[in-house]
Amino acid sequence: MGQIMAASAANPRTSMQSLRLDLPPSCVEFCPADPAYFLVGTYNLEKSESLAPEDGEADGPKLESQVQTQSRNGSLIVFQLVNKAIIHLQTEQQSSAVLDLHFNPNPGWQNISAVVSSTATLSLFELSPLQDKPLKALSTANMAILTRGEYNPPPGTELLFLSCCWHPTRADTITISTSAGNVHLVNLGRDGRDWTLHPNPVLTHSLEAWCVAISPYLDPSQQPDNQAFTIFSGGDDSVLHYRTCSIVPASETTSLEYRLDGYTSTIKRDHNAGVTAILPLGLQEGVSELVITGSYDDHIRLFAVASAAAACTPRPAKLLAESDLAGGVWRLKLIDLKHSPADGVFYRLRILASCMHAGVRVVELVKTTDGDWEFLTVGSFEEHKSMNYGTDYQTDHDGKLCVISTSFYDKLLCLWEL
Repeated sequence: MGQIMAASAANPRTSMQSLRLDLPPSCVEFCPADPAYFLVGTYNLEKSESLAPEDGEADGPKLESQVQTQSRNGSLIVFQLVNKAIIHLQTEQQSSAVLDLHFNPNPGWQNISAVVSSTATLSLFELSPLQDKPLKALSTANMAILTRGEYNPPPGTELLFLSCCWHPTRADTITISTSAGNVHLVNLGRDGRDWTLHPNPVLTHSLEAWCVAISPYLDPSQQPDNQAFTIFSGGDDSVLHYRTCSIVPASETTSLEYRLDGYTSTIKRDHNAGVTAILPLGLQEGVSELVITGSYDDHIRLFAVASAAAACTPRPAKLLAESDLAGGVWRLKLIDLKHSPADGVFYRLRILASCMHAGVRVVELVKTTDGDWEFLTVGSFEEHKSMNYGTDYQTDHDGKLCVISTSFYDKLLCLWEL
């Protein structure tokens, strides 16, 4: 198993432009339909004087569910990159804080972004660059609406939606994770209006469910009629859960349904703190699927887990590689994957890692022709002076990567090149 010690600031990059935002940024993503445009979500915790944190105490996303008497708000901000310069286009104030946002990856839907908030709402927005105000709200539903009124929280408690993830091949399916530790599947219906939440949580953690990811059936030629896929979730309980689900298509008399298959698999002992990021790679090794995780314990890890095709057969996950990135690994974004056995490397992947107080790391994951996996830190960006929660990139016409990264307390948004 490949293991690299704590990562230093390898090949540090410098910013080409930086901006101070009005509110702390929590997430950022480029629009796949119009890659020159990107959205930033912000998160503002309105501090009460009696409950203000002590000096040095974190009051960002990590402690959200522990603070129950304070209100939060936020915004969605539209930017455009023009000749490697950031142009502000629009700011839409939100009555709730934005925890996560993601554009739909499916063709024909890639200008639609899902946004989840601190008041347990799931919202859809459309980005239309030719409009005077390019970002338009489409629809919003809270937990009460999604559950047809069946969700009744106890008095004095609150629920936050912490993360979301679109199904990579089905435009009508999305998952959300919550501060109560649950992961839910939501079907948006044929027209994107008749939203239905799966009645029971797909996965459940004992503490906050920080992140969620979906991996489709990896062999399309053997795709079963039930359209199986795997859902992964990571929690503050230091656990990675995953489970195979199937889609039962709608008929003339029945609506689409999700069926939970087999059992919930769990990785309990390999993370020393909360699991905060999950990146399925879409690669198989034998009958196992490869997935990368990030954790508050500063480590990035590669696991081989049972794939959807083999999930009904109990098989323990295997840790293949890990590396200390010197900061909590909050988000992971795959840049590219190359297959080049001629130079002694079977696979070479590049990954952007948002590493909280350590800034951004550019990480390579390589598999040699000897079969060994190894993480290598090949670049960094450390101009952020507080928590880096959001990072994304686009490729310019020269083939270089233009990277946008953010930091929370100093409200900084930076543009740099890789």
